[in-house]
Amino acid sequence: MTPLLSVIVPVYRAKDTLNACVESILGQDFADLELILVEDGSPDGSGRLCDEWAQKDRRVRVIHQPNGGASAARTAGLQAARGRYLSFVDADDQLLPGLYSLALAHLLSEDLDWFGFGVLHTSGRTCPWPLPGLHDGLDELAPELDSLLVREGQIALLYNKVYARRMVGDTVFSPRLAINEDLLFNLEVLTRGRAFRLCPDHYYLYEDKAEGSLSRRLRTDLLEAEELTRPAYEAFLAACGLEEESLLALSRARRADVCRLQFFLLTGQKGKLPFGRRRALLGQCLAFEAGRRAILDQLRRDAHGLLALPYRFCATCRLPGLLALYCGLKEPFLP
Repeated sequence: MTPLLSVIVPVYRAKDTLNACVESILGQDFADLELILVEDGSPDGSGRLCDEWAQKDRRVRVIHQPNGGASAARTAGLQAARGRYLSFVDADDQLLPGLYSLALAHLLSEDLDWFGFGVLHTSGRTCPWPLPGLHDGLDELAPELDSLLVREGQIALLYNKVYARRMVGDTVFSPRLAINEDLLFNLEVLTRGRAFRLCPDHYYLYEDKAEGSLSRRLRTDLLEAEELTRPAYEAFLAACGLEEESLLALSRARRADVCRLQFFLLTGQKGKLPFGRRRALLGQCLAFEAGRRAILDQLRRDAHGLLALPYRFCATCRLPGLLALYCGLKEPFLP
């Protein structure tokens, strides 16, 4: 029998968290689901755990594939999914009780294209949806787009929504992106939907204390990802009914925030990076004036004012080369 709901979990290096994740899904008070575990070439024994779950519960299906990253794993899950509705869960996270019975009741009775719910972080931070209730179009989100897309980012997340398959269609995750692939997916998919409900309660427990989060490691692809997703981002804003001036202002705000994030990763995270590459990226961050202002604003508010002075000087005077040299000299001393 075809399940009503397909739950897709990419699995990589998850042997310590997978059991709790799977238990939280199969333990929901909603049985008409299939759980697709996509084991993405994990070297830690996660694949064996996936197979054990498939032997214990007939609702579990396992896909084994060579390591291709989260996008490839989610795409494989999407292509294998048989459900009328879709949900994504990360293997180090858990669902809270009651999600699927609530979500599917609304999706079916109100003929919704998607259902959004809040996220509770293990650090204690929460990420609720504003504007709770039933909505009949993306234009109803317009008053909160700055929060939804820039400050909090609920639109970008995969795991805070249940999707109707008819809205997703044959959309897959871009292999060109190693970050923001979830944002691009949502920007493309949500513009096809109409009716949706936003729930004020939290039904997803997100692990944000683990090493390897965006704020704790050096990566250099934020600016490129923003550029690649910008057309879809602006198309989404247009679908929300924004006029050109407001649309461009919000697009610039996002770009400025990405410049800020990339700047502080380049200057504050340990990781080997050639001088020329670091200089070029810092130059891009400082060349966009709104981004430079966002960087300087954060530096002015830095609690360690004296330590921030070299960065403030270089950012004020637009000196990416000097800043890259300084970062290279202090890199061995970073924790």
